[in-house]
Amino acid sequence: MPSGKVHDGVNTAVGLALGVVVWVETEDVVFTILFLLGFFFATYYLSPDLDLEGTRPVRRWGKLSFIWRPYAAVMPHRGLSHIPILGVLTRLGYLFLLLSLLWFLMMGILEYFGLSPPRLKLVPLRSDWWQPFILGVLLADTLHIAMDNLHTHLKRRRRRR
Repeated sequence: MPSGKVHDGVNTAVGLALGVVVWVETEDVVFTILFLLGFFFATYYLSPDLDLEGTRPVRRWGKLSFIWRPYAAVMPHRGLSHIPILGVLTRLGYLFLLLSLLWFLMMGILEYFGLSPPRLKLVPLRSDWWQPFILGVLLADTLHIAMDNLHTHLKRRRRRR
């Protein structure tokens, strides 16, 4: 498996190149920015390597890195987390579950103390906003997995010789 530095370097270079391609093809600044945000969020914070304790993506979460321990305990490395689309959906679903639990806990505490919950305007679920972000996430994740698979394939070929 390539090192974290290799994953970061390749994904950064490919992400910037894809950002240029997306900009040229769409000429849409918002689409391009959302695509790049998704791509780099997946590269640096939502990596398939979140299932290994102490990896660069886990350490990037800083004091919040503890939230990935249950995920790592349930997900064997190179298991479901390293399957394109399914892997990133498990990580996004896990984050959504954690944020939902935090939200309901906060609402319960506010209600317990007789306080009214804040009225939040949530980010609209407009597909034209989420599609480029999710596309970036999926491409970054797939690139990471492809590099892992290529590295494993080349390593096995070298051993056979």
